[in-house]
Amino acid sequence: MADISSIRNLDPAYQDACHRAGISCAQDLHSLGADKAYARLLETGTKPHFIGYYVLVIALQGRPWNDCKGKENKL
Repeated sequence: MADISSIRNLDPAYQDACHRAGISCAQDLHSLGADKAYARLLETGTKPHFIGYYVLVIALQGRPWNDCKGKENKL
């Protein structure tokens, strides 16, 4: 099973936060999806911030962190 930090944009610090939330590998993170995974992160002490959520959503889509375009950028 691949490390969470193998997912583009997710560094070892994000991986550590995921491990604290009981998310042990990249496959588990993908299976949970961004909403459920981020909820777990918040439940285990990660401070809420839109950038952390945005990075997770974009990472799980396999996109670079700065790839926000069009209507998505206007939200």
